[in-house]
Amino acid sequence: MKKSITMAAVAAAAVLFTACCSCRKGSPKIANLEADNWRLIEFQGEAVPTDKAVTLTFDPEKKMIYGQAPCNNFFASYSLFEDADHNIDISNAGATRKFCPDTEIEDGFTREMSNVKRLKIDSDRLLMLDAEGNLVALLTAVPKTAE
Repeated sequence: MKKSITMAAVAAAAVLFTACCSCRKGSPKIANLEADNWRLIEFQGEAVPTDKAVTLTFDPEKKMIYGQAPCNNFFASYSLFEDADHNIDISNAGATRKFCPDTEIEDGFTREMSNVKRLKIDSDRLLMLDAEGNLVALLTAVPKTAE
């Protein structure tokens, strides 16, 4: 009997500990945001061709987003919040300015990042939404490889 009570107490403590960890991340729905890399597959309602691939990584230690596009690299800082309607602020977005033809998608994405106010993860997809809930960008997870 005593063993059963101890096991139940350990299980309850584990559940509480897990719940507290997800609260500190901002939202359980975006808990794996920083665990994966992301590839842009749709921007402002248009499919992104694979040869125009834009990837991004969220760095939880520096609270920075780093990205790579066919021509330029980009970066921005971010903060996560617990508010379901406004769970991210992205600011100070910038990019390298190499001269390349056809940078419309990467330039537009870098410019629109600061309008993203809400992130939502649905399976292996990341939805980036503006303040009104409109889809700005759709990305797919690309698991990080062991370094």
